[in-house]
Amino acid sequence: MIEISAALELIDSNVNSLPAEECPCIDTVGRTLAADILADVDSPPYAKSIMDGFAVRAEEIAADKRFRIIETIVAGDVPKQEVVPGTCSRIMTGAPLPDGADAVVMIEKSHVDSTDDGEFAKFDLETLSAGRHTMPRAESFGTGELIFSAGHCIRPWDVGLLAEVGASKVPVAAVPTAAVLSTGNELVDCSERPGASQIRNSNGPMLVSMLNAAGVQTVNLGIGRDDPEDLRTKIQVGLQSDLLLLSGGVSAGMLDLVPSILQELGCEQVFHKVRMKPGKPIWFGLRSANNKPTYVFGLPGNPVSSLVGFRIFVRAALQKLSGLTAGMSEMFEARLTEPHETRGDRPTYWPGCLVEDKNGTRQVRPLRWLGSSDLRTLGYADVLIRFPAESTKHDAGQTVNVIQL
Repeated sequence: MIEISAALELIDSNVNSLPAEECPCIDTVGRTLAADILADVDSPPYAKSIMDGFAVRAEEIAADKRFRIIETIVAGDVPKQEVVPGTCSRIMTGAPLPDGADAVVMIEKSHVDSTDDGEFAKFDLETLSAGRHTMPRAESFGTGELIFSAGHCIRPWDVGLLAEVGASKVPVAAVPTAAVLSTGNELVDCSERPGASQIRNSNGPMLVSMLNAAGVQTVNLGIGRDDPEDLRTKIQVGLQSDLLLLSGGVSAGMLDLVPSILQELGCEQVFHKVRMKPGKPIWFGLRSANNKPTYVFGLPGNPVSSLVGFRIFVRAALQKLSGLTAGMSEMFEARLTEPHETRGDRPTYWPGCLVEDKNGTRQVRPLRWLGSSDLRTLGYADVLIRFPAESTKHDAGQTVNVIQL
């Protein structure tokens, strides 16, 4: 039995990132960049106005002074006239600043008179600083500047920036494929009514849904019976994917057949059993065939154990497949709303609910939980509270680490 940190290190050192592929930027949300993205242009590409108003020479601004309007510039225009002493140009937001101008007066501070000699503007300003209401060329970013580093997970608003820098096709890590197999003679499909000594298969649908939510292409292999031949046939199909998740059959009982069958099929065990609660029996290994590795997780059969194993370990493998470093799930601190007691000498992941006190301090309330078979409690949970192994009694107000579900 190994520590959680050691298990994560083994996942990181054994799982390889998937090869990169190019995709249209509009199809990359949720994908991980496989290379740095650099700007191929300046933004903005010219000094521009950020207000509707008048482009002027700031040093000339004074109350009651008139300026001849020499042209109107809109976004997309190229200015034709230089702003010289005594003149200004009408300008719209986003339009290029004309030569000679170094500031913009807002239209709200302006008055325009039309005369036989042309249009003239006066401004309700005593002074104006150079650069006012303008943006210099390359203020946002310059040509060759790093926009996103490899490993960045692309969000919807990132796509606009990728488009702005000309990254119409983006190198991203390939989407992993995964297969899910639930094992056990007691299981029936969730569409069936269980008979005596039977239960519905909840792990399979839960794991498939979690993989789908992570953007993984998933195959549901259904239920494998506690029969070597049935398990062998279904596992062989699952080994065609990048990732195979099995639930059940990994403990030490007479019908816990999964580890031995995996070994028969050429899977190398990396670790079996982790010092944690729930989820201790978890199995991890890999098989390499035709230069294509498949990473295998044998998750415990109890549903909360499967969920915790996925959240801590399978998620880490998915990170590594996507080009990131496999590591501990992101945690943040909260204070216990009430005293709580855990049992045993293993780190314990306990379902909880986040709350805030009147001062906005983040707090967490442990839920009434009946153990690793109690899936109902997770319906009310939004976090897992990580209680350390060093103590079993935890006081109200104690700071604990929590993981978002």
